This record gives sequence, C-alpha cells and structure tokens, in this order.
Amino acid sequence: MSAAANTLSHGFAWQATQRLLRNRLAVFGLMLVALISFVAMFAHWLAPHPYDYARFDRVLLLPLQHPEHLLGTDEVGRDYLSRLIFGARTSLLVSLLVQGVAVAIGVPLGALAGYVGGRTGFVVSRLIDVMTAFPSLLFAILLISVLGGGLHSVVLALSVTGWILIARLTRAQFLTLREWDFVLCARALGVPAWRIALRHVLPNALTPIVIAVSFGIPATIFAEAGLSFLGLGINDPMASWGKMVGVSNAYVRVYWHLALFPTLAIALTMLGCSLLGDGLRDALDPRHVSST
Repeated sequence: MSAAANTLSHGFAWQATQRLLRNRLAVFGLMLVALISFVAMFAHWLAPHPYDYARFDRVLLLPLQHPEHLLGTDEVGRDYLSRLIFGARTSLLVSLLVQGVAVAIGVPLGALAGYVGGRTGFVVSRLIDVMTAFPSLLFAILLISVLGGGLHSVVLALSVTGWILIARLTRAQFLTLREWDFVLCARALGVPAWRIALRHVLPNALTPIVIAVSFGIPATIFAEAGLSFLGLGINDPMASWGKMVGVSNAYVRVYWHLALFPTLAIALTMLGCSLLGDGLRDALDPRHVSST
C-alpha cells in the first residue's frame, strides 16, 4: 500500500479512537472489561485462597460472617470470593478461545465464498447454510453429552457453530467489496487475487468482524454459563460462574449469596462487553456520529 494510504489508515484509526473515547458508555464498558480481564489474569495473586481449597468446618458461611471469607463460603467450605475471581478467568478463557476459533474458521471460509465465487463459493455457502440450520445450544449439549464435560469439551462444542456468524459477515463484505473501484483497478493492473484479498479487501472488511467478536464474547460467556448451569459445562473443582449459579439452586432460599454474586459477575461482564461493542460499532463507522 502507498504512503498516502498508510497515512489515511492511521488517520482513521486516530479518529475512531477519539470517537470511542468521547462515548462515555463505551469508556465505562471498556473500564469494566479491563477490570474483569485484570482480575482474570492475576487471579492467583488476587484470590485470598485457592479455588479448590475446602474447609468442611466452614460450610455455607454468609458474607462477612467470618473474617477470612468476605463473601462467605460454598456448600463444601470453599472461599466464595476466590471462586468468583477464578470464575472470571474461566469465563474469559472460554469466550476468547471460542471467538479465536470462530475468526480462524469463519474469515477464510467467508472470504472463499465471497471473493472466489464459482463452484468453490457455492460449496462453502451451502456449508454455511447447512450449519446455520443446527440449533447452537442444542448441538453444544449433544456434543458435550458425547464428549463429557470440561473446559476443552465446552470450547469445542461452542466453536462448532460459533464461526457461522463470522463467516456470513465476511462473505457479505467480500461480495460487496470485490466490486469496488479500488479492487477492480488492482485486478486490472494484474495484482494476484490472493494479494488483493489480503491487502485490499480484508482490511476494509474488518470493522463488522471486530464488532461481531466484541458481541460474541458476552454471548459465549452466557452460553458457557448456561451449559455449566445445566451441569454440562466446567467440571469441579474448576470455578465457573454458571456452575456456581447452578449449584446454588438447592440453597438459594437461605444462602442468597451463592446465586447473587456470580449472577452479578456475569451481568457486569456482559454489560461491559455490550457497551464496548456498541462503542466500537459507532467509532469504526465514519458515517455514524455518536450522540453520546
């Protein structure tokens, strides 16, 4: 790309950053996501106890009932604050892995379907249509029932259908952009098709993909929480917000903290990611003037 194009790209990135920072809700969402990410990354240093350390003489303590357990303990005497902190790591790890797989599969397939076209595009498009027909959550439940629970099984089950939206978005963007003037000019100059796709089309198609990933992270967290709530997700003793909510069903009428704290953690994470996703959508669209 030319120096002028690079300058234009840097100018757009600067303007997008400024639009994002002027959006107060987006900044609040960014702060929430950054805080939760910090907690997840440094869980071993922030948690007062190991997540799997049980004290059977301190079962089901209420918050502030014991000085060593600010948020109480669970049904086997594990510190609830520690499990909440490690649950952030589990939720973010699952969501980032699933979205990474979705991008790694969805972008190449969508590019093939949208840019190459012909028989290859037809086959890939029909594959996307067939996979769209599968109910995502039911398909994930079926796979986990066959494979068994655990982190790897949850990531695999959610990734099998998690790439479909990215592939459809990429295909739509490539179908549109391949007819634009700068692509036609590059093709007329004899630039190889793969180079046009990578250097010219893909950078211009990234905006909806980035936005889709930002919204896909909270959706994956919610899906993992739902599977763990049903007992089909993360296995003990690993901490998971969804599993913590599911286990609390038997005790929630008396020990309210077992359901409240992980539910709030899930809600705040989804709120932060959703606000940040809205802000990115507004910031990366130069035609949109944010009203925030």
